[in-house]
Amino acid sequence: MGTKVVEANFRENYWDVYYVPDEVMIKSFEELPGDELGAKVTFYSLRKDFSHFLYSVDGGDFQESPDGAITVRFADSASHQESTVALKAMFRDSKSREFTLKFGYHPSFYEASRKKDYPNTIIVTSDPILSFCPDAVRAEDWTLPKPTSEEIKYASGKWGDLIKGAGTDYEKAQILAKALMHDLWPHNGSPSDEMKGLSPFEQYERMIAGKDHGFCTHFASTFVCACNALGIPARRIHIEEVHSFSDKCTVQLESMHAGSEVFDRLLNQWIWMDLRLFALGAYLGEEGPLTMAEFHLFINQAERRKRLRLLIYDMETKSEKLLPLDECSQKTLTCYIGCGTEFHYRKVTS
Repeated sequence: MGTKVVEANFRENYWDVYYVPDEVMIKSFEELPGDELGAKVTFYSLRKDFSHFLYSVDGGDFQESPDGAITVRFADSASHQESTVALKAMFRDSKSREFTLKFGYHPSFYEASRKKDYPNTIIVTSDPILSFCPDAVRAEDWTLPKPTSEEIKYASGKWGDLIKGAGTDYEKAQILAKALMHDLWPHNGSPSDEMKGLSPFEQYERMIAGKDHGFCTHFASTFVCACNALGIPARRIHIEEVHSFSDKCTVQLESMHAGSEVFDRLLNQWIWMDLRLFALGAYLGEEGPLTMAEFHLFINQAERRKRLRLLIYDMETKSEKLLPLDECSQKTLTCYIGCGTEFHYRKVTS
């Protein structure tokens, strides 16, 4: 298994980076071969307790589809035809909601006003809406680095008791983030060369022992490593706006930065957090917590920016407040501003 760096942008791969799986998704659409008229649709589920699919065509009895494939056929006719499929996924001790799919066959026709031939068309609609996601997108593919057994043991002994009473992944991450702020901020500063090549927990130990200093990269790396070691899905994101590289000089706008996101399995979404901003999350008015992409999008829109609020932890009072953006510390905040800003994510690849 290897890793690769992926840049998120809204034009090409936003959904690869931020899509989270539904209970049921569409894996493929296929036109039937030869002279047959119809379509084969294949469904899948990433739930670990998934068993099989049940489906019914046009009100008939439900039957099993072990591979998730359902084929709907139409007669060779010049008239419009429809077929309705009911679908549900079966899990070990439960089942999904029932989905209704309507397959509409529209025969070819000629539109004289546009002098254009339209081919036979099959339109598939679903209620509730099913997402077409041909590649299995798993949150764990983005939770890097993968913790070692030693790191899991270390994190459990160090912070395990702190998060015992918390329920959700996000609640656990907030508790951990606050503890790490107290540990790391007293040692904020430029690291020595001896920090290079050390694991996140080795860097953490060196810092809290007073032997070294660290900045955003070390804060984010320690937090993400601790989260993953404690079973809280998390990822570090490198942020930059570099305009040119050369042997002589690198030209960039603002400084580089490292932020983080945790994945809350109850909310089924990524949540932005940044220990360098004392930020436990971001909200647009009452809506949130936001992903990093949402935070970046809204902070670059004047009207949305007015409504942005950060959940800020006060280390002195050990309390947190939801504050308007202009009342928050501006430290490293500028790294999130600018339409040319790049966000680099790491993903597991085979």
